[in-house]
Amino acid sequence: MPAKPDPLFRVFDASKERAQIAETLLSSAARLISGRAEREIVMGICDALTRTSPRIRLAWTWFGPQGTQLIQPQIYAGQAAAYARNISIRRSLLTQNGPVFAVLDGKPLEAFNISPWSLYGPWRKLAAEYGIRNVLALPVHSRFSGYGGVFVLYADTDDYFNLVGTGLFSALASLFSSVLTASSERIEIEHSAHHDALTGLLNRHALAQIEPRLLRASDNDPPVCVLLLDLDNFKRINDQSGHTTGDLVLQAAARTLAKTVREQDHVVRWGGEEFLVCMPHTSLQDGLLAAEKLREAIANLTDPLPVTVSIGIAELEPQQKIALAADRADIGLLQAKAAGRNRVCLAP
Repeated sequence: MPAKPDPLFRVFDASKERAQIAETLLSSAARLISGRAEREIVMGICDALTRTSPRIRLAWTWFGPQGTQLIQPQIYAGQAAAYARNISIRRSLLTQNGPVFAVLDGKPLEAFNISPWSLYGPWRKLAAEYGIRNVLALPVHSRFSGYGGVFVLYADTDDYFNLVGTGLFSALASLFSSVLTASSERIEIEHSAHHDALTGLLNRHALAQIEPRLLRASDNDPPVCVLLLDLDNFKRINDQSGHTTGDLVLQAAARTLAKTVREQDHVVRWGGEEFLVCMPHTSLQDGLLAAEKLREAIANLTDPLPVTVSIGIAELEPQQKIALAADRADIGLLQAKAAGRNRVCLAP
C-alpha cells in the first residue's frame, strides 16, 4: 500500500519541533565528534536527525568533485533509506535543473512540495511510496578546491522545512561542510604520500601498502613477477629538449604503462626515469610476454617525442622483499642496456 501522511500527525508545533531537533543535534554532535571518522560523524547526525523527527523520512549527503556527472547518495538515514540506496542521478538536460545539480552548481533553491501527481517520476515515487511531501536541498561547501556537495532532506508534511525553519538545517549543512572537507583533505594527504606528483603513479612509499598482498610465504604461493623499466637515453631528451619536455615524456610513459597493465598489477615510479611493475599471479613466462607488450607500447609513443624502454624481469622468491626482487630485476635491466636497449632481459 502507498505510504500516506497521517493528517493528524501533520498537525504539530513547529517551535517545539525545532527546539527538539536542535537539542538532539547538539548533544549528538558533541558525542560523535570525539574520536570518530568524519563520515561516521555525518552518518550519526543524519541518523539522530531522522530518529528525533520521524516527519523527516530521509536525509542523505553526497560530497565530491563539483564537475561530477553522476551523484549517488553516500550517506543516508531514515525510513526512506531504501530509496537513497538505489538512486543514481546522472547529469542531463532534465536533472541539471533539478534540485541536486542546481544546488551543486551554486543556484539558490527554496524548499518545495511534491505529491503523487508531480510531473517528475522520482518525486511521484517518493510521495506515493514513502509519503514525502516536502524537499529541501542544501549546498555543502568546501575549502578543498574543486569539491562540493549536497545535503538533501525529505519530510512527510507540506511546507515542513519552512515551518520549522531552514536555518537549522543550513547550519547542519555548514557542519557537514567542515567535516567532509577535513575528510577530503586527509584523503588527499594520504594519497599524496603514496603517489608521485608528476605522473600520478604509486611511489616507493606505497610499497608498504602493496607488499603484504604480494609476499610469498613458500613456493606453493602463486608466482609474482617484478619488472624494472628504464626509459632509454632519457638524459639526452632532457639535455636536448629541456626538462619540461622530459616531464611530458615521463607522463606519457606513465599513462601508457598504467593503461597497458592489468587491473591487479601495480605500477610504481621507482625514481627518475625508472618504473617498477609488480604483477601478482604471474609466472616468468607470462611476465616476459607482459614485459614485451609494455616495451612495444612505449616504443609506439610519438608525443611529445619517440622513446624506448629497456626492461629487466625477475620472479619474487619466497620470503623475499619487493626491493630485493627489484635489485635482481635491475641486473636484467643492465643486460638489456648493454645489449643495445629497447629490449627485455631476464635476471640471472
